[in-house]
Amino acid sequence: MRTPGHQMTLHARQRAAQRVIPDEIISLILEYGEARNAGDGAEKFALTRVSLRQIRRELGRGATPALSHYRKAYIVAARGRVITAAFAARPPLH
Repeated sequence: MRTPGHQMTLHARQRAAQRVIPDEIISLILEYGEARNAGDGAEKFALTRVSLRQIRRELGRGATPALSHYRKAYIVAARGRVITAAFAARPPLH
């Protein structure tokens, strides 16, 4: 799978499958989510209230209720590659 400017590693594909995070959600998180430094040159991407509003404006109101489950999902990427996909206990970015 290709995500916006990122390539999935085998580890990321396995973790996304185990955690049931679809490719489309990973792409949305990378495209619309906010990024924070995750150390060692990596960034953590997650959906925030602001990014959900932007998705609602661009994709329509119907898109955001389906995303509520993924509000706690995050993606770690570095050097153009998605390293992992996971869920946090609470939304990782506000």
